[in-house]
Amino acid sequence: MSRGLAALLACLYVALAPPAFSAEEKKAEGAPSDADLRLDLSGVGLPILKDGRVINFVFIRARIQLNPGLTKPEIEAREPFIREGLVRAAYRTPLNTGTEYMAVDPKKFEAALMKEARTALGANRVRSVELRDQKAQKRIYVPPAQASGGRAIIPP
Repeated sequence: MSRGLAALLACLYVALAPPAFSAEEKKAEGAPSDADLRLDLSGVGLPILKDGRVINFVFIRARIQLNPGLTKPEIEAREPFIREGLVRAAYRTPLNTGTEYMAVDPKKFEAALMKEARTALGANRVRSVELRDQKAQKRIYVPPAQASGGRAIIPP
């Protein structure tokens, strides 16, 4: 009977014992997840300027990767300031190239977004920024330049 009782106690101990976690799982339990360390911006309408006038809008989706140190409520509270700063920066300095009226220049955009994110969140809190998608409000094509500069001359 003692063997049966010992076997029963061993089975109960194994069944009721708390699960053993590996060191990585314990570390991940206290560390913030990847979703907590990013901020996704979507639906931000940026102006496309030509000669100081707005001729189009481009709606963008962007992602800001953050370093640990901020909580999710703190990040969400500062998001409107990033959006406003980005739109103001796009009006001050055009984010499009001189001949492109349906898209922003990715390098100019990422530089402006990095500056605004670091201003709102802190200089050492922002790891990287990424332009994920952009859609123009309307299609605008630049007509091809004519070689003669004026009307085409048709020889007789």
